[in-house]
Amino acid sequence: METSAGSTQGWDADVVVVGSGFGGAVSALRLTEAGHRVLVLEKGPRFSDADLLRARRDPRAYLWQPSLGLHGFFWQRVFRHVGIIGGTGVGGGSIVWAGVLLEPREDFYDATAMTRLGIDWRSELRPHLDRAAGMLGRVTSPHLGAMDEHLRAAARAVGAEDTFGPVPLAIHFGREGVTEPDPFFGGEGPERTGCRLCGECLLGCPYGAKNQLTRNYLHLAERYGARVVPEQEVTAVVPLPGGGYELRTRHPWRSGEHATWRAPRVVLAAGALGTIELLARCRDELGTLPHVSPVLGRHVRTNSEAITAVLQPPGEDLSRGPTISSDFHPDPRTHVTQNRYLGGWHMRLQVGPLVDDDRPRRRALRTLLRLLARPDRQARTTFARRFLRRLTVLTVMQDHDSELAMELRRSPVRPWRRVLRSRLVGDSAPPSFLPVANEVTRALAAASGGRPLNLLGESVGGLSVTAHVLGGAVMGTSPRGGVVDSDHEVFGHPGLYVADASVVPANLGVNPSLTITALAERFAARFPAPAGDRPRRTPIEAEPARAVAPASPAPAAGPAGPAPLPQTVPGLLRAWSGLRPLAPEEVLGDLEASFVRPLRQVAPRGLGLVGLPRWFGKRFRLEDGVVRGVNLLRDAAGGPGLTETLPMTVSVQPSLADGRPALVVGYPADAPRPWRWVRDELREAPDGTVVGMTFVDRPGLRRPGTPFVLRRVG
Repeated sequence: METSAGSTQGWDADVVVVGSGFGGAVSALRLTEAGHRVLVLEKGPRFSDADLLRARRDPRAYLWQPSLGLHGFFWQRVFRHVGIIGGTGVGGGSIVWAGVLLEPREDFYDATAMTRLGIDWRSELRPHLDRAAGMLGRVTSPHLGAMDEHLRAAARAVGAEDTFGPVPLAIHFGREGVTEPDPFFGGEGPERTGCRLCGECLLGCPYGAKNQLTRNYLHLAERYGARVVPEQEVTAVVPLPGGGYELRTRHPWRSGEHATWRAPRVVLAAGALGTIELLARCRDELGTLPHVSPVLGRHVRTNSEAITAVLQPPGEDLSRGPTISSDFHPDPRTHVTQNRYLGGWHMRLQVGPLVDDDRPRRRALRTLLRLLARPDRQARTTFARRFLRRLTVLTVMQDHDSELAMELRRSPVRPWRRVLRSRLVGDSAPPSFLPVANEVTRALAAASGGRPLNLLGESVGGLSVTAHVLGGAVMGTSPRGGVVDSDHEVFGHPGLYVADASVVPANLGVNPSLTITALAERFAARFPAPAGDRPRRTPIEAEPARAVAPASPAPAAGPAGPAPLPQTVPGLLRAWSGLRPLAPEEVLGDLEASFVRPLRQVAPRGLGLVGLPRWFGKRFRLEDGVVRGVNLLRDAAGGPGLTETLPMTVSVQPSLADGRPALVVGYPADAPRPWRWVRDELREAPDGTVVGMTFVDRPGLRRPGTPFVLRRVG
């Protein structure tokens, strides 16, 4: 990265951030904390809670298409090879976000596009993933209902029930409908209200429960001095002769309203499509950014996604809960979540019969023939009463690599204009048909008595539909392989940066919001410091989020406590996916260990044979700002007199059992055998007990977890 600019004379800000989604919001907060004067330009409006409520009743307040007089926040763009949906407004995609916070799959780190950057991304991203998860209030969903049980049954039917469990979410559950002072940022954040379980997360949350960006990063950025200006669409980025940039903007729907803004540095965070289009226009139409890499618009990916649905019989109401609350993996490369879509009135017009065929034209023909042969069946679906309360939408994602290019070319409708259009790269188009998606959908329908459905856009239109578009301005080591370097600076244009989904160079296979946020945290941490003696703030950290189950009617004897922890190995294994991930600082102190049957006699003897005789627990201490652990051993007389000398590392990582976050306690790679291959994973039960799983993670041998229990001492 370049060195800091000097005088601020004539600048509107030290840094202008274009866009207020995940990348833009993180940049705004962290650069403001670092002492920069930050200005955020957002194309869409700022929405109040009242605006979000109105959007549930009025499509004009929900949909974003200014040329048609629609000034809401939800948009959909249809390209030749893919349909893409997203959100516009202050908060960006977090407005229409389900709040899922999954970590990237292990294959992401091993992708060629990642390894060729010469960075150990596993260790590089780890602290930023943890910080992002904290800031977004990650907590495991405590609410599993009928829809989740249907998904569990589908997982069981395809032999994957052991991978089923609740998802980590960015939602404040608290006490249902009860407003309380800021529970995350020590009073610096807004007051929050416990989740009402309305199932309408995708419509924007007007109740103060979903942790969208206006309730964390953006709120804090503005509190600390950043300025957010809505309804400013950036049309040009122009380098200035002495360094820095001028940004030219217009109002999205009012003609004649234009403005210019100047800053020594600019961060583009307009979302993958927005950033690609802006850079392409500046390079190819306006000529203001001539050195942008020819790789721009390449390596666009979609998480290889399919969307299906099941309509349950009349009388069943699946609406209570967050939009997404559970998931499973039918195979190692496929991830399935269920979705409630309350308020998605258009869904009844978008679904049709479930049809298999890997040839798009033949599949379209077969679907149309089914519709013509049984119009009554389609009518019963389209006009079904309480349609959305009976509907389960399934999102099926894979980490198979599929790639598109996005380019500025003449519009087929208005040839005097150039628009962003998709182009197929090789034979790796985003799939509109995933056999496993239909298999899972049939399994869920069979288990629940429902009717399996495909999206007509996929089955008839041959289009993959996604909310998770990635890439297009990817990181690389040179302009021949990327648009930005590993510090996110655009090759050939010093002081111009990109910090959104467009920099992600490989498929994630899961919902990408946490990864995008973590990459932006890393970018901001490496950003040049401001010139001079500017006041700086210590970067704010969130207090650990805790899920609180909603109150329910208590029996006459008094309210029930948390469900007792299972006291058998199978019971603990079944409960594992539903337990809460721990942060390293939550285990500080001594924890005493015990085993459940039938391991109470066997496990201690086994530990003695491999070098840990009389093991009775773990001790965690904070050393130089880092949490480290050791094992505790009893002396020969049975007293607690011994500790292990080999320290253990402590970090949050995906569990080997289910891929969700767990606190991993392990030994360094150079530790003696067999300890270098041993890892303990820790999560917390509702009663505060810490449940552990011991794994052998040796190349070529991955032994399943053996459970144990830890209880805090003192």
